[in-house]
Amino acid sequence: MFEMFIHHILELIAALAGSYYYLRTKDLKLRPFIWYLWVIVFVETFGMYGYILQNNYDNDIFIWIKNSVFCQNRWLYNVFHVLAIILFGIYYGRIIKNKLSKKIIKILVLIYFIFSGGYALFSDDFFVKSIPYNHFLETFITFLLVMLYFNEILNSERILYFYKVPSFYISTGLLIWYLGITPIYIFDSYINQINQNFIEFRSIYLITANLFLYSCYTFGFLYTIQFNKK
Repeated sequence: MFEMFIHHILELIAALAGSYYYLRTKDLKLRPFIWYLWVIVFVETFGMYGYILQNNYDNDIFIWIKNSVFCQNRWLYNVFHVLAIILFGIYYGRIIKNKLSKKIIKILVLIYFIFSGGYALFSDDFFVKSIPYNHFLETFITFLLVMLYFNEILNSERILYFYKVPSFYISTGLLIWYLGITPIYIFDSYINQINQNFIEFRSIYLITANLFLYSCYTFGFLYTIQFNKK
Protein backbone atom coordinates (compact mmCIF):
# COMPACT_ATOMS: atom_id res chain seq x y z
CA MET A 1 0.00 0.00 0.00
CA PHE A 2 2.91 2.35 0.67
CA GLU A 3 4.16 1.90 -2.91
CA MET A 4 0.67 2.61 -4.24
CA PHE A 5 0.50 5.77 -2.12
CA ILE A 6 3.84 6.98 -3.54
CA HIS A 7 2.63 6.36 -7.10
CA HIS A 8 -0.59 8.30 -6.45
CA ILE A 9 1.26 11.25 -4.96
CA LEU A 10 3.68 11.45 -7.90
CA GLU A 11 0.83 11.29 -10.41
CA LEU A 12 -1.20 13.92 -8.59
CA ILE A 13 1.74 16.33 -8.29
CA ALA A 14 2.45 16.05 -12.03
CA ALA A 15 -1.23 16.61 -12.91
CA LEU A 16 -1.43 19.65 -10.63
CA ALA A 17 1.81 21.07 -12.07
CA GLY A 18 0.50 20.59 -15.59
CA SER A 19 -2.78 22.29 -14.73
CA TYR A 20 -0.93 25.18 -13.13
CA TYR A 21 1.22 25.55 -16.24
CA TYR A 22 -1.85 25.60 -18.47
CA LEU A 23 -3.66 28.17 -16.32
CA ARG A 24 -0.63 30.46 -16.50
CA THR A 25 0.14 30.01 -20.20
CA LYS A 26 -3.13 28.91 -21.89
CA ASP A 27 -1.03 26.63 -24.10
CA LEU A 28 -3.71 24.73 -26.03
CA LYS A 29 -1.19 22.35 -27.57
CA LEU A 30 -0.39 20.95 -24.15
CA ARG A 31 -4.00 20.38 -23.10
CA PRO A 32 -4.28 16.73 -24.34
CA PHE A 33 -1.29 15.74 -22.25
CA ILE A 34 -2.74 17.39 -19.16
CA TRP A 35 -5.95 15.44 -19.79
CA TYR A 36 -3.80 12.31 -19.93
CA LEU A 37 -2.28 13.10 -16.53
CA TRP A 38 -5.70 13.56 -14.93
CA VAL A 39 -6.95 10.36 -16.58
CA ILE A 40 -4.07 8.56 -14.86
CA VAL A 41 -5.11 10.02 -11.49
CA PHE A 42 -8.73 8.97 -12.06
CA VAL A 43 -7.93 5.46 -13.28
CA GLU A 44 -5.46 4.74 -10.49
CA THR A 45 -7.96 5.98 -7.91
CA PHE A 46 -11.07 4.33 -9.33
CA GLY A 47 -9.11 1.14 -10.05
CA MET A 48 -8.66 0.62 -6.33
CA TYR A 49 -12.18 -0.82 -6.20
CA GLY A 50 -10.53 -4.15 -6.99
CA TYR A 51 -9.04 -4.16 -3.51
CA ILE A 52 -12.42 -3.40 -1.95
CA LEU A 53 -13.96 -6.39 -3.75
CA GLN A 54 -11.56 -8.67 -1.92
CA ASN A 55 -13.83 -8.22 1.10
CA ASN A 56 -17.31 -9.65 1.59
CA TYR A 57 -20.08 -7.13 2.18
CA ASP A 58 -23.79 -7.89 2.44
CA ASN A 59 -24.85 -5.40 -0.20
CA ASP A 60 -26.75 -6.11 -3.42
CA ILE A 61 -24.69 -3.74 -5.58
CA PHE A 62 -21.44 -5.04 -4.12
CA ILE A 63 -22.49 -8.66 -4.70
CA TRP A 64 -23.58 -7.87 -8.28
CA ILE A 65 -20.24 -6.24 -9.14
CA LYS A 66 -18.30 -9.06 -7.53
CA ASN A 67 -20.18 -11.63 -9.64
CA SER A 68 -19.99 -9.64 -12.88
CA VAL A 69 -17.29 -9.15 -15.51
CA PHE A 70 -16.27 -6.01 -13.64
CA CYS A 71 -15.03 -7.97 -10.65
CA GLN A 72 -11.48 -7.30 -11.86
CA ASN A 73 -10.22 -3.87 -12.88
CA ARG A 74 -8.36 -5.20 -15.91
CA TRP A 75 -11.00 -3.78 -18.28
CA LEU A 76 -10.40 -0.31 -16.85
CA TYR A 77 -6.68 -0.43 -17.58
CA ASN A 78 -7.27 -1.84 -21.07
CA VAL A 79 -9.50 1.16 -21.81
CA PHE A 80 -6.92 3.46 -20.24
CA HIS A 81 -4.08 2.23 -22.47
CA VAL A 82 -6.17 2.87 -25.59
CA LEU A 83 -7.14 6.32 -24.36
CA ALA A 84 -3.49 7.06 -23.47
CA ILE A 85 -2.29 6.32 -27.01
CA ILE A 86 -5.09 8.44 -28.47
CA LEU A 87 -4.15 11.39 -26.23
CA PHE A 88 -0.46 10.91 -27.03
CA GLY A 89 -1.36 10.99 -30.72
CA ILE A 90 -3.40 14.19 -30.35
CA TYR A 91 -0.66 15.82 -28.29
CA TYR A 92 2.21 15.03 -30.66
CA GLY A 93 -0.02 15.81 -33.63
CA ARG A 94 -0.32 19.33 -32.23
CA ILE A 95 3.32 20.01 -31.37
CA ILE A 96 4.72 18.46 -34.59
CA LYS A 97 4.40 20.57 -37.72
CA ASN A 98 5.68 18.20 -40.42
CA LYS A 99 2.74 16.91 -42.50
CA LEU A 100 4.28 13.49 -43.12
CA SER A 101 4.91 13.02 -39.40
CA LYS A 102 1.31 13.98 -38.67
CA LYS A 103 0.07 11.32 -41.10
CA ILE A 104 2.33 8.70 -39.52
CA ILE A 105 0.95 9.60 -36.08
CA LYS A 106 -2.64 9.24 -37.29
CA ILE A 107 -1.88 5.87 -38.88
CA LEU A 108 -0.15 4.53 -35.76
CA VAL A 109 -2.99 5.60 -33.46
CA LEU A 110 -5.62 4.23 -35.86
CA ILE A 111 -3.89 0.84 -36.13
CA TYR A 112 -3.61 0.57 -32.35
CA PHE A 113 -7.25 1.59 -31.90
CA ILE A 114 -8.49 -0.96 -34.47
CA PHE A 115 -6.35 -3.72 -32.93
CA SER A 116 -7.53 -2.94 -29.39
CA GLY A 117 -11.15 -2.50 -30.48
CA GLY A 118 -11.06 -5.81 -32.32
CA TYR A 119 -9.72 -7.51 -29.22
CA ALA A 120 -12.49 -6.01 -27.10
CA LEU A 121 -15.23 -7.03 -29.55
CA PHE A 122 -14.11 -10.52 -30.53
CA SER A 123 -12.34 -11.76 -27.42
CA ASP A 124 -13.81 -12.96 -24.17
CA ASP A 125 -10.67 -12.00 -22.27
CA PHE A 126 -10.98 -8.21 -22.43
CA PHE A 127 -12.24 -8.06 -18.85
CA VAL A 128 -9.71 -10.48 -17.38
CA LYS A 129 -6.49 -10.10 -19.40
CA SER A 130 -4.36 -7.32 -20.81
CA ILE A 131 -4.52 -6.53 -24.51
CA PRO A 132 -2.08 -8.98 -26.23
CA TYR A 133 1.41 -7.51 -26.71
CA ASN A 134 0.01 -4.24 -25.37
CA HIS A 135 3.16 -3.07 -23.59
CA PHE A 136 5.34 -3.71 -26.64
CA LEU A 137 2.88 -1.94 -28.95
CA GLU A 138 2.56 0.99 -26.59
CA THR A 139 6.34 1.24 -26.23
CA PHE A 140 6.86 1.03 -29.99
CA ILE A 141 4.25 3.70 -30.78
CA THR A 142 5.44 6.05 -28.04
CA PHE A 143 9.05 5.58 -29.18
CA LEU A 144 8.12 6.56 -32.75
CA LEU A 145 6.11 9.59 -31.59
CA VAL A 146 9.01 10.85 -29.49
CA MET A 147 11.51 10.21 -32.28
CA LEU A 148 9.37 12.16 -34.75
CA TYR A 149 9.30 15.05 -32.30
CA PHE A 150 13.06 14.98 -31.63
CA ASN A 151 13.79 14.71 -35.35
CA GLU A 152 11.72 17.81 -36.03
CA ILE A 153 13.33 19.99 -33.37
CA LEU A 154 16.81 18.84 -34.44
CA ASN A 155 16.10 19.97 -37.98
CA SER A 156 14.51 23.32 -37.19
CA GLU A 157 15.11 26.53 -35.28
CA ARG A 158 13.29 24.99 -32.31
CA ILE A 159 16.59 23.40 -31.29
CA LEU A 160 17.68 26.87 -30.11
CA TYR A 161 15.06 26.97 -27.35
CA PHE A 162 14.24 23.29 -26.79
CA TYR A 163 14.82 23.66 -23.05
CA LYS A 164 12.16 26.37 -22.79
CA VAL A 165 9.20 24.11 -23.60
CA PRO A 166 7.74 21.29 -21.46
CA SER A 167 7.40 18.98 -24.48
CA PHE A 168 11.15 18.32 -24.40
CA TYR A 169 11.06 17.14 -20.77
CA ILE A 170 7.85 15.18 -21.34
CA SER A 171 9.33 13.38 -24.35
CA THR A 172 12.62 12.66 -22.58
CA GLY A 173 10.78 11.20 -19.60
CA LEU A 174 8.49 9.07 -21.77
CA LEU A 175 11.34 7.73 -23.90
CA ILE A 176 13.58 6.70 -21.01
CA TRP A 177 10.67 5.33 -18.95
CA TYR A 178 9.29 3.09 -21.67
CA LEU A 179 12.71 1.80 -22.73
CA GLY A 180 13.66 1.20 -19.10
CA ILE A 181 10.42 -0.49 -18.06
CA THR A 182 10.03 -2.86 -21.02
CA PRO A 183 12.73 -5.37 -19.88
CA ILE A 184 11.00 -5.66 -16.49
CA TYR A 185 7.75 -6.69 -18.16
CA ILE A 186 9.61 -9.19 -20.36
CA PHE A 187 11.06 -11.04 -17.36
CA ASP A 188 7.91 -10.54 -15.29
CA SER A 189 6.01 -13.27 -17.13
CA TYR A 190 8.81 -15.78 -16.61
CA ILE A 191 9.80 -15.19 -13.00
CA ASN A 192 6.33 -14.21 -11.73
CA GLN A 193 5.73 -14.80 -8.01
CA ILE A 194 8.39 -17.48 -7.52
CA ASN A 195 11.45 -15.32 -6.97
CA GLN A 196 10.98 -13.06 -3.96
CA ASN A 197 14.20 -11.17 -4.72
CA PHE A 198 12.91 -10.28 -8.16
CA ILE A 199 9.61 -9.08 -6.70
CA GLU A 200 11.43 -6.75 -4.30
CA PHE A 201 13.75 -5.52 -7.06
CA ARG A 202 10.78 -4.97 -9.39
CA SER A 203 8.99 -2.91 -6.77
CA ILE A 204 11.99 -0.65 -6.11
CA TYR A 205 12.74 -0.35 -9.82
CA LEU A 206 9.16 0.71 -10.66
CA ILE A 207 9.10 3.32 -7.89
CA THR A 208 12.43 4.72 -9.11
CA ALA A 209 11.27 4.75 -12.73
CA ASN A 210 8.00 6.49 -11.85
CA LEU A 211 9.81 8.98 -9.65
CA PHE A 212 12.03 9.86 -12.61
CA LEU A 213 9.11 10.03 -15.06
CA TYR A 214 6.83 12.25 -13.02
CA SER A 215 9.74 14.38 -11.89
CA CYS A 216 10.46 15.07 -15.57
CA TYR A 217 6.84 16.10 -16.08
CA THR A 218 6.72 18.29 -12.98
CA PHE A 219 10.09 19.92 -13.60
CA GLY A 220 9.22 20.55 -17.24
CA PHE A 221 6.01 22.37 -16.29
CA LEU A 222 7.37 24.42 -13.42
CA TYR A 223 10.73 25.29 -14.96
CA THR A 224 9.50 26.36 -18.39
CA ILE A 225 6.59 28.42 -17.14
CA GLN A 226 8.96 31.39 -16.77
CA PHE A 227 9.54 31.36 -20.55
CA ASN A 228 5.93 30.86 -21.60
CA LYS A 229 3.77 33.07 -19.42
CA LYS A 230 0.68 34.38 -21.16
